Amino acid sequence: MSLDTQNYRIEKDPMGEVMIPKDKLWGPQTQRAINNFKISNYKFHPEVIKALLIIKKSAAIANNELNLLDSNKSNAIVNAVDEILNNFEKYQDNFILDIFQTGSGTSTNMNVNEVISNLASVMLNKEMGSKFVHPNDDVNKGQSSNDVIPTAIRIAAYKMLVSLINDINYLINSIKNKEEEFKDVVKIGRTHLMDATPITFAQEFSGYRRQLELAIDRIKGVFNRLAELPIGGTAVGTGINTHIDFPSKVINRINEFMAKFIPFEICPKFKETSNHFESQASIDTFIEVMDILKILALSLIKITNDIRFMGSGPVGGFGELFLPELQPGSSIMPGKVNPVIPEATGMACSYIVGLSYALTFSNQYSNFELSTTFPLVAFSLTESISILSNLLKLIKEKLIDGLKINFEKINSIVNYNPSIVTPLAKIVGYDKAYEIVKEALKNKLSIKEYVVLHNILSLEEADKILNPLKLTKPG
Repeated sequence: MSLDTQNYRIEKDPMGEVMIPKDKLWGPQTQRAINNFKISNYKFHPEVIKALLIIKKSAAIANNELNLLDSNKSNAIVNAVDEILNNFEKYQDNFILDIFQTGSGTSTNMNVNEVISNLASVMLNKEMGSKFVHPNDDVNKGQSSNDVIPTAIRIAAYKMLVSLINDINYLINSIKNKEEEFKDVVKIGRTHLMDATPITFAQEFSGYRRQLELAIDRIKGVFNRLAELPIGGTAVGTGINTHIDFPSKVINRINEFMAKFIPFEICPKFKETSNHFESQASIDTFIEVMDILKILALSLIKITNDIRFMGSGPVGGFGELFLPELQPGSSIMPGKVNPVIPEATGMACSYIVGLSYALTFSNQYSNFELSTTFPLVAFSLTESISILSNLLKLIKEKLIDGLKINFEKINSIVNYNPSIVTPLAKIVGYDKAYEIVKEALKNKLSIKEYVVLHNILSLEEADKILNPLKLTKPG
């Protein structure tokens, strides 16, 4: 080991000496992980790190209340955590480990332990690396990575999902405004991409709204299971090396600290898992959450893709909607403008579907008493929620809010929709109605024009029976 005492300090762990940058608070186990896992640029989401910090703070208080950690060290840990949380951007570059690491997330748990240990020790006027406040014996007291990491993921995911619900409602309100704006405007319905019976824009958009409302229902439906925390199970779920009252005390503090982010008056509070062996050895609940996010992603693809088609043109496409023009669409074709928000949505949501599959596939590494895929769980969930949150705001502000109907196009094609003949089948029969459609199309006549011209209906009867708006309602 070459010595660079100007920029590095030396710390020791049971495996020997490690050189660590002087300006960093992490310790030897973190540095070993940095050296070992140079795989990607993916890091743990800040919300997972913050959740880990809250767990450490809660544990320090609980251990002190149980007379397992003296007040001097407990307070130092609490103060160190508060310093980091209150100035997170300042300390964020101390948490840089790759997602692809040991499957329990031990490296990241120790990263947080070591940062708190060094900062707490310095706050007590001890040297960096002195371990006066020990990363394992004090900061990690009563804990294992095997219960801490899945607990942190659950806390972070819960918090982010609460925020995601607000973002979904943000888009829902925009769609509601369009439903009102587009009320009673009739367009051609489409099934199999072919013309079908008329529908109003408001009816079509109400379907989009309902998809998003159901997404909220699904998210709320998983909160009870997500709120079950495995903290206190330690290594294999038995609770070895921890006080029997430790988990309840820690969780009480977690609820206290998270109340500013999660409305516990309407959302279930965190509680100790009903079975530590399940919550540490499986990722079933996380896969359920990921599937909910995948369904939301698929809904956004459907919604924006429909709008993309309706806005296609301006000459050769459907041309029913004018989409907001956000940027030039071509480097070679002047005047071309593309549906960039639906396209970006499609790519981002396809990525989320891929993350869902990756997480499902990784379940094969949930063996015996531990799922060794927790870092991927953390990444898949937080990455997906972050992307969906951004997309929902983007779709609202840069797509839905600016949609306008192309009335000229709509009015020119609605009456020529062959499926407008459908109510006539009740009068003349299916076969005759089929013949009317073919002849009307052949002679470039609307259904109404054809039936009046051939004395099948009077003009008054045709106006009544073939009224496009009437055809959007039961009867």
